[in-house]
Amino acid sequence: MTRHAPQSRSIPLLLTGYGGLLFMAIYVAVGFLAPQYDSIRDAISALEFTPLRLAQQINFVQFGILVCLFAWALRRELESGWGVRSIPFFQLVSGIAIIGDGFFIYWPMHMICDLIAFNASLCVLFLFAWRVRHDARWRGWAAGSILTAAAMMFFLFCFGMFQHIGGPAGLMEKLATAARTLWSVVLVSRLLRGASLAPAGASLTQAF
Repeated sequence: MTRHAPQSRSIPLLLTGYGGLLFMAIYVAVGFLAPQYDSIRDAISALEFTPLRLAQQINFVQFGILVCLFAWALRRELESGWGVRSIPFFQLVSGIAIIGDGFFIYWPMHMICDLIAFNASLCVLFLFAWRVRHDARWRGWAAGSILTAAAMMFFLFCFGMFQHIGGPAGLMEKLATAARTLWSVVLVSRLLRGASLAPAGASLTQAF
């Protein structure tokens, strides 16, 4: 059963799930303007070492804040049941780590923030897949979430490999970001159309 579309007070929170699109649009624009920046080979974080470093630092911070707000939106949408705390928690951890990327531009802290952000995002995807695996309203989303996580891991593996041997490392990182963003955009769009993440019945186990 599909519930009514979310009340107006829920819409602003759900819209934060589109934050990845803003993040991508800004780093593409900054990368185009930054002198000697190669969008195909250079990582997103490399923009913090160009004359436009402040713009990308702000971009990381604003995106991290939106990711944290989306964690709140997920908590409200999940309502109860399995993963009601763990899914928003890892979403929040990812957002805090992204904010850290804006403040810590040098290794090793920046790398630590990157690893936390991506791994927390993977946790969100796997936990979401487990949450909806038996929910007929979200048929296909368990497999889609796992495939999204697999795509992220593949692109990040390629990113690390190309950083060492040369090649389109920056493109691989951007594709990993795009995969996660696409998942969030489709999820938010479905929720805004009235789909429900609340438990369908008593079959869902207790939250942990």
